[in-house]
Amino acid sequence: MQKVPKDAVMTDFFHFQKAQDYDASKWAVFLPGTGGLRIFKDTTHYYDVAKKLNAEGISVLLVDNVAAYKASKRDVDEEEPAQILWTLEEALKWAKQKGKIDPNSEGSIVGWSRAGLGLIPLANNASELERLNIKKIAMFYPANGYEIQLKPKVPVLVMTGGKDKIVKVDDILKHMVAENATIQVYDDAYHGYDVESLEKGKYYRYIPFISKKHYLLKYNEEAAAESFEELIKFLN
Repeated sequence: MQKVPKDAVMTDFFHFQKAQDYDASKWAVFLPGTGGLRIFKDTTHYYDVAKKLNAEGISVLLVDNVAAYKASKRDVDEEEPAQILWTLEEALKWAKQKGKIDPNSEGSIVGWSRAGLGLIPLANNASELERLNIKKIAMFYPANGYEIQLKPKVPVLVMTGGKDKIVKVDDILKHMVAENATIQVYDDAYHGYDVESLEKGKYYRYIPFISKKHYLLKYNEEAAAESFEELIKFLN
């Protein structure tokens, strides 16, 4: 979890990356996992993924949502799903006021891990989707700690790893198989399989230095490449 400077303001944590052929009506929002736009020491992953979309003509609004929420100093007693969705709405307002996004256009959201806490209920809420002008939602290994049954009102793409020990594939299959949803499981992939900086993996051993490594997070080049292709195809 990032430390937020005392003098920081919420909009310090909204970043807009324009497409090569910029069109204000073609956009997506990135909502990262618990660590925000930093994954351990990696500060470039989400921007690198955004570049792939930029090459397809899609601009990206990157929302460092954990830090932005802290910096807002919002004094409301609300749980994580509401925090995520409030920050998303504020980021969209900012981008529209700055003229980066056409306020009359529809866009998509791409979320990772923790972002699922907000995006799963959002996908089920037709009025909120319409109000925010969201037409599609894609999620990488989405957290669903509230065990909400996905009943999406817009197309949803879920991509996850069969060996994920953090967001287990059985839980995804239990709660997210639905009409209007596509679930792609990469059998040999772990949590964070799309993050190249996790090539060596983050793991634990039952007996330090002796027992076998049990990976929690680990990059999988093949799964990453395939899922990025699926993501671009879905958003287009």
